[in-house]
Amino acid sequence: MPREEGGQTPALALTAYARTEDRVRALSAGFQMHLGSRPSPASLCGCGGGARCAGRY
Repeated sequence: MPREEGGQTPALALTAYARTEDRVRALSAGFQMHLGSRPSPASLCGCGGGARCAGRY
C-alpha cells in the first residue's frame, strides 16, 4: 500500500514476553519493532535516550 494510503505505518508490538522467538514472531507478523517486559521510556520514544529524547516522556 502506498505511504499516502497508510502503508508503512510504524507498528510496535509491546508484550509481556521477551524471548527471541516472541520477537521473531512479532516481526514476522508485520511489526517493525518488538519490546517485551517493562520497556524503558527511552526505548518507547524510539531515540535510544540522550538529549534527543529529553522531554519526550
